[in-house]
Amino acid sequence: MFAWSALGRRWSRSLAGVVVALLAAGLLVAPPAHAAVSYPHPAPDFSHPDRPHAPLFKDRGDLPIPLLVVYATFNDLAGTTEQGIEDRFFPHTTFGTVTNYFFANVQATVVPVVETFGKQNNGVVVVDLGASGPALAQDPAERRRRMMDLADPFVDFARYDTDRDGAVEDSELAVSTIFTSRPGTDGCGQTKAVAPGRELDGKRVAFETADSGTATNRLTLAHELAHQAFDMHDLYGFGVGSLDLASSTCAQGEVWFEPNIWHKMHLGGQKPIVAVKDGYVDLSASSIGQAYLLYDPEKGTDDYFLVEARDPAPGTYDTNASDSGVVVWRIDERNARSGDESKRGVELIRPDGARTPGCYDEDLDGRSGEEAANGRDDDGDGRIDEDLMEVDDDQDGRSGEDPANGADDDGDGRTDEDAPEDDGTCYGGSDTDAWNPTDTRTVLRTMNAAWADGSPAKVAVRAIGRPSYADTSNEKRFLAYLDVRGPGILIDPARSDGNAPHPTVALGSTFEFTFPVRNTGEASDTFEFTVYGPDGWSATTDTMTLSPDTPSTAVINVTVPTGILYDRTTLRASGRSTTDPDVRTDYTFLADVVKRPLVLTYTGDTSSDYSDPAQLAATIRDGITAQPLAGKPVTFSIGGESLEATTDAAGIAGATWAGDPGTDFMRVHTREDALHRGGTAIVPFTVNPEKATITVTGAGTQAASGATLTLKAVQEDDGHPGDLTKAGVTVTLTPTLGGGSLVRTATFDAAGDAAIRLDAPADLWSVNVTMDGGFFTAPAVESTLALYDPGATLTGSALGRSREPNARSATQPGTTVLLASSLFYLGDRPFGTTTLTYGTKVFIGGKASWMIASGKKAVLETTGTFNGTPATLRATVTDNGLLSRDVFTATITTAGATYTADVPAATGTLTVRTSTSTPSS
Repeated sequence: MFAWSALGRRWSRSLAGVVVALLAAGLLVAPPAHAAVSYPHPAPDFSHPDRPHAPLFKDRGDLPIPLLVVYATFNDLAGTTEQGIEDRFFPHTTFGTVTNYFFANVQATVVPVVETFGKQNNGVVVVDLGASGPALAQDPAERRRRMMDLADPFVDFARYDTDRDGAVEDSELAVSTIFTSRPGTDGCGQTKAVAPGRELDGKRVAFETADSGTATNRLTLAHELAHQAFDMHDLYGFGVGSLDLASSTCAQGEVWFEPNIWHKMHLGGQKPIVAVKDGYVDLSASSIGQAYLLYDPEKGTDDYFLVEARDPAPGTYDTNASDSGVVVWRIDERNARSGDESKRGVELIRPDGARTPGCYDEDLDGRSGEEAANGRDDDGDGRIDEDLMEVDDDQDGRSGEDPANGADDDGDGRTDEDAPEDDGTCYGGSDTDAWNPTDTRTVLRTMNAAWADGSPAKVAVRAIGRPSYADTSNEKRFLAYLDVRGPGILIDPARSDGNAPHPTVALGSTFEFTFPVRNTGEASDTFEFTVYGPDGWSATTDTMTLSPDTPSTAVINVTVPTGILYDRTTLRASGRSTTDPDVRTDYTFLADVVKRPLVLTYTGDTSSDYSDPAQLAATIRDGITAQPLAGKPVTFSIGGESLEATTDAAGIAGATWAGDPGTDFMRVHTREDALHRGGTAIVPFTVNPEKATITVTGAGTQAASGATLTLKAVQEDDGHPGDLTKAGVTVTLTPTLGGGSLVRTATFDAAGDAAIRLDAPADLWSVNVTMDGGFFTAPAVESTLALYDPGATLTGSALGRSREPNARSATQPGTTVLLASSLFYLGDRPFGTTTLTYGTKVFIGGKASWMIASGKKAVLETTGTFNGTPATLRATVTDNGLLSRDVFTATITTAGATYTADVPAATGTLTVRTSTSTPSS
């Protein structure tokens, strides 16, 4: 909120005159040539200071208004301080004080009186009224008289008899009386006279006082002071809600809302511009926002509409205004101070068309209290209890404040003196009071209400919305088309929510722009509609003849040039009369100018094998015409590489690429140029391992010491060999005789060969070979590797019965088996004999393949005959020592059958020795 100086106030009034003059030279100028009704020039002064509604209800001029605040304390209630009272009223340059409220809203400079109490000349005098009960039981006029008498020693009242008529009047001195409120009450106010008494400084008291308690909020203090200093008339029976100072302001805590434009116009705070020509106006909700007045000269100056913008913005005097948007007031000057709620001189015209209820005459039939809450239809209108009768029995200016509850609610020493009716029906405002089509509850955009007497108004507010720049600041701005008498053409390109259109258009494109139009004049006319833009833009013209109040739709094709450098511009939709150049309406809106879109489509491979090149390809087309675009640079980015290509005549760009295995995202991009936007496609791409095979190339039987496993890798022959040095191998060795598995790893050389030193103990190892490293894939290889101890021996024999339940088909368990062996190594070859008697059949070993001993176990494989048939024997022996019986298993494999035995020895001993064994004692 601005803190104006007196000079600033005069400057603001001069600025308002300049604004009016500028607008008068443009939009709202002298009446059109062929209007049926002429607007006078200069326009009438609708504040009519020569015939005010009340003597003080007018601009008080630039002279300061002296204010005396008398604060009454009580010896039995905790009050506030002199400074606390001063802070509520002064200074007039500080937001949130009573005097600043008047300074900011009605341009009145209210200053403290000259006084000698306490902090001298701060305008506050503190008086002591003793006990609160007797003091507040006093007639309020007498209490106020007593307060004036006590303040007299500190104030020279004669100083304020400026007209020297022997009396100090409301026009000469503003006076607020305030007393310490009792807990939970005394939160409202009243403005009444001071009881007769002695002269003060030789002057008769002829003023009223704005009376309140310390629990009263500051807006109510201002409300009551407006009664005393400006003869303001209460309008809460008119349903003005939280949009005017003359409304009901009593509330818990501080609330703020400004006087409406009607009060500002009459009291000097702001003059609305009188509209004399159809056209759009900008309505700002700021403290210096301009308001407008619509009237019909044929109807006269007592009937008119006022249009202003309001917004409950924090930190302003409209913080608690009931709604945000365009507020429309219908004024009937003849009834501006009506006591009849059905005859409203100042009425809020709401978007829903509903008339707000009165405080006492809820059905607005001109009678209040005729329908009490008794369950009957007292006035015979078919409704029951529609009026709640409120009675001011004690005539203190408040009704219903002391209901029948046995308590002295208003603190005047009397109980239950007001009828027990609930005064809860004064309209306090709603968030649907204002016209704001961005609010889905108030979507109507045309106010065409009749005059208060029901006759057609012939003026209207149309196309209510917001201008294109409404979102460029924190200030709430609104746009409205004022339709007054005379010719006019409405063009309304706004969206349905009232916001200005904001199209996005492409370079070189042509787009269709349509908008509703209406002849708002009183005669038929021919109009041309088009759209204007900066240099290079072009648009068609739509010409049509419209009868009065006839709507239609203009269809315009707008072509955007190429080669422009800006990305946003202002366009102007226009409608003009072909017969009168003064009849014209323009509507500006913003357009975002973008480069032409293109469509980039990836059409190449999305997977490949390692070392095999992938074919990358992309197609680019114009996003509007779908035609291929040649000469467009394309970048394929993947795996840390970027490949450049250029589209051909078919709009296709291609490249080849080979990468390492894995899944990645390829970014395909073409940069923007002077005409087209850039484009990007993100494509998942998978490189699979190259196919290969692994074979074991080394000996399957080796001495454990220094044993080596040799492997060979061969990749598929597809013409694109990969680097085999990136292929890894994992060998897992699983023992037969005992111990844990072993894992060995290696890589291949460029020829695909790998040799792995095993460092594994003697055992019969199962070998699993898998390829790893991610670059190649191959089937796993399974093999057997016999690692022997050259110093190992297996000697002795053992006899027992096989304990397998199914030793072999057609053979019952319990077969007697005898194993005898005398195997040892000579160099790298096993020597000796092995025999196995299986029931009545005998295996006779010939050549031993290997014998492997580890700890107390041994495993052997030898070939020979079984009952004369070629066979292979594999046996595993566990030497359990001298005190326990040995155990052996045997498997004999012939061409036609397999024989197995798991034998705990009953007799005999098999002895296993290794090169590290300790001889038995």
